[in-house]
Amino acid sequence: MKKMITAANGYKTLVKKIVREYEELEILVKNSVARGQWNVGKYIKEHLLQNKDRADYATGFFEKLAKDTGRDSSALQRAVQFYRAYPILAERRELNWNHYKGLMTVQDVSERRKLEEKIIRQNWNAKKLHKYLGLKRRLAAPVNDDNPVPQLKFTRGKLHTCRIVPANKSLLPRGPLALDLGFREQYAIPKDAPQLKEGDTVELAFRGGTLTGARKVEVPDGELFTYKAGVEKVIDGDTLLVSLDFGCPMSVSWKLRLRGIDCPEIDTEEGKKAKRFVEARLKGCEFIIVKTCKDRTDKFDRYLADIFYKAGASDLSLVAGEGTYLNQELLSEHFALAY
Repeated sequence: MKKMITAANGYKTLVKKIVREYEELEILVKNSVARGQWNVGKYIKEHLLQNKDRADYATGFFEKLAKDTGRDSSALQRAVQFYRAYPILAERRELNWNHYKGLMTVQDVSERRKLEEKIIRQNWNAKKLHKYLGLKRRLAAPVNDDNPVPQLKFTRGKLHTCRIVPANKSLLPRGPLALDLGFREQYAIPKDAPQLKEGDTVELAFRGGTLTGARKVEVPDGELFTYKAGVEKVIDGDTLLVSLDFGCPMSVSWKLRLRGIDCPEIDTEEGKKAKRFVEARLKGCEFIIVKTCKDRTDKFDRYLADIFYKAGASDLSLVAGEGTYLNQELLSEHFALAY
């Protein structure tokens, strides 16, 4: 038995060694590509400098060089751009050619160095870097009539409406039907409610904060699950942790993502600005109005939300009907892109 355990441990050690060596090899190959591209850029740049006094020498130069070397003209020009951005290449094992292709587009040297440190510190792969740079460029693009700010389509929802569904026996063993509050939460139908059947939509009635009844109403699916909520935490520009008030003796904390928009990552300066913007907007709010829908494409079972707010307001109906639409505000103020 002891020999079997020893053999198994030895095999695990072997696997770790092989994986480590291949990872090191991959890093070396990628770094070698960056060094090779830098050398190509250096050779071309030095050659052009040597022939700078020859009239029209640079005209058609890259096309001719591409033909004679069997390489793409744009790739050769990119190598020169790389050398210009990094006239002295301080090789860093964490950065490879795919990183440098994005970094060399950042003109400000100080900003580029900060971005290099961020990549290394937060272990960004090239895909994340290029996503960040693309998002930053699009957010910084000037607004014009040919490229207006997208306008999200939305409905404000109807407060305290829900659907009648079969009761979850583990939650409501007395069944057979229950109020579907959303978020996998159910509540017993009030005793004095009219005769209801599965699929009916109802509006809940309250007195002194207590659920007293439910009446059948016609409410479109897109207007259900609209609630008062308290903001527990602004996680980032498009994600909130809220405490949903169902209007009955229960509430639930839930992480919601704002529907239709995409803010920069929180570990970027743009992402931090978006978060601060949301915090400032919601700071004076006693509550917000949340209209939710299930994101059926999300493997983490999250909910998407439209958020409405009005600082200093205490009237639920006023905020629900006239409150500022936070999702669109983030788009209009260039803290987010349409998603």
